[in-house]
Amino acid sequence: MLNYAYYPILGRLMEPAAFGELQVLVSLFLQFTIFLNVLGMITVTITANYADKRTAHRVIFELEKLASYLAAGILLLSIAAGEFLRQVLHFESMLPFVALALAILVSIPLTFRSAYARGQKRFGIASMSQLIGAGIKIIFSVGLVLLGLGVTGAIGGIVVAQFIAFLYAARYAARIGFSRPEDTNYKTKPDIKVVLPELKYAGTVFVGLLAVTLLMSVDVIVVKYFFDAHTAGLYAGIATVARIIFFLVTPISQVLMPLVKLGQPARKNRQFLLKSLGLTFLVGGPVTLLCIFFPHLLIGLLMGHTYTEYANLLPLLSTTIFIISVISLITMYYLTLRRKMVSLIGIIGLAAMLSFMLSWHATLFEIVNSMFWGSVVALVATLTYVVASLKRGVIDGESDDLNRHSDL
Repeated sequence: MLNYAYYPILGRLMEPAAFGELQVLVSLFLQFTIFLNVLGMITVTITANYADKRTAHRVIFELEKLASYLAAGILLLSIAAGEFLRQVLHFESMLPFVALALAILVSIPLTFRSAYARGQKRFGIASMSQLIGAGIKIIFSVGLVLLGLGVTGAIGGIVVAQFIAFLYAARYAARIGFSRPEDTNYKTKPDIKVVLPELKYAGTVFVGLLAVTLLMSVDVIVVKYFFDAHTAGLYAGIATVARIIFFLVTPISQVLMPLVKLGQPARKNRQFLLKSLGLTFLVGGPVTLLCIFFPHLLIGLLMGHTYTEYANLLPLLSTTIFIISVISLITMYYLTLRRKMVSLIGIIGLAAMLSFMLSWHATLFEIVNSMFWGSVVALVATLTYVVASLKRGVIDGESDDLNRHSDL
């Protein structure tokens, strides 16, 4: 919740147009860091499943080097294409895009150490690093915004927070056994041969996570493109309130991942999934109902009465976010079991959602309605996949297409 508080706090400090820009940047941050989430997910599975810890550390470190190279490329690209992005998305400055790239680069070492802690079932370390990052992010972002740095300052606070959280995570990850192999360092190029078996899996995970993430966040970018800055900012406030549901239930999937294992009995894996779904409905369900029945009250409390102009959008938008949260959990479960075909779920839903949005975008309600029906298509695809898996009898068993590794 502290991580979520960043949005309503800054929403009250910034003008709607500026807050709209911030939400677009956060949405882009989610898309750009998907490859980090993918590598983090792989790190969890490596930590939980590799018998040879030395080999596990080697693979993790090589993946971290590879991510660093990619992030450095994104930073250079943001500097080169910053002016183009500014014009297309109607920003006042290109500096926020550079700050965004720096935030991605700083997030890399934190991502890997937190993932290692989760893989070791040391959820306290991962949770504390998130809390530290969330608290520092609010303090520095608020301070920089008050100093007049606007959207750039808000993103700059994320850069500082990620670095400080990394210092904590690095210290405790080392205490529980994570170490850099002696025969490699950041001066050497990533050893592709070492990480290739995991990169094949990473491609599948990337596609799946990208599609699901876009399902949840593409609306903010679409609204920013089709509407004026003030309207886009007001919509970003409504979207912020609806996304509280996703923030609340996301930790459930993070706990689920290291508990589900490839060689584990099918019934045990299935029990973890059902418990996670139950928690998702228990936590996310009541909040969704509050959004449906008390939209004006929630928006006024969290964002301020400036944003209540479009409160009528919250019931449908919050329902959509809840549906996507359920889809995300099931997708993460199957990706953990290395089911490649599950990535099609998000792709089908996203294709439907974008088709609806491009066809009907004259009003904000049409955008939200398109998002809702896109999520329904994705949900139907999810349920179809689950039923098909049950009929094949491979819902939870060891993956047939798993690239077996000698150290697994």
